[in-house]
Amino acid sequence: MSSSPPAETAPLHRVSGTVPSFDGTVIHYDVYDHPSRSLILVIPGFWRDRRHPSMVQLAGFLRKLGYRSAIVDVRGHGDSEGLYGFNLHEHYDVAAVANELLQRLPIESITLIGFSYGGAIAISTAARHSLPIASLLLISPVADFAMIVPRINPFTIHRHLAFRQAFNRPRFDWLGVRRGAKIRAIDDVAKVHAPISFIHVKDDWLINHTHSLALHEAANEPKELHILDVSGNYHADRIFLVASDAIEPIVTEFLLKYTV
Repeated sequence: MSSSPPAETAPLHRVSGTVPSFDGTVIHYDVYDHPSRSLILVIPGFWRDRRHPSMVQLAGFLRKLGYRSAIVDVRGHGDSEGLYGFNLHEHYDVAAVANELLQRLPIESITLIGFSYGGAIAISTAARHSLPIASLLLISPVADFAMIVPRINPFTIHRHLAFRQAFNRPRFDWLGVRRGAKIRAIDDVAKVHAPISFIHVKDDWLINHTHSLALHEAANEPKELHILDVSGNYHADRIFLVASDAIEPIVTEFLLKYTV
């Protein structure tokens, strides 16, 4: 088990690294070190990079729980090269970072935390690569690109999108994405044999909670499903900001149970 949260609050210190993916695309990541036998590898969602405030805050939360963590910029995001493919090649990026850190750090296993499309990538990473995966914690995960039907309310959209996001846009080929083949997490999840938890806000405005329902139905045991009845229809990392009292105990309990 991980140690209890330390009483003192130490400043966060990160170490950056890079690793080539399977096709030579350079992938950037940050490590927030802390003595623990397992690493928590965070995969942000679309339009989020590793330095987004919500990701840095998550690293601080995980450190207080006693875990070392790493956050990856999958291709097309942040400092990483390449074009984002919505779960086409990104699982190779995550696996490359995981293997690099398994060699560099004194860790025995890895827990994947994935947000939104990062949740789909986490599933495909666990399903398609031989990694010592301790568990998967998926927040507002995508089951299938074809199932995405955003519920946009012009009167509340400001709650979900920040103006500053427009200045740090991901790089992707939209026509190629629409026409090209994509890996469906709903197909890969049955190949994952590690404890898995799905957390979703009911009627999420972007990725409906039916994605988590479908993934949970197809997943192997042990598995958990948490559909949060939180007003505002918030998505992914925004849940930590608006409903921390609801989500943080779920995350904490799952990690204490399944992450060494």
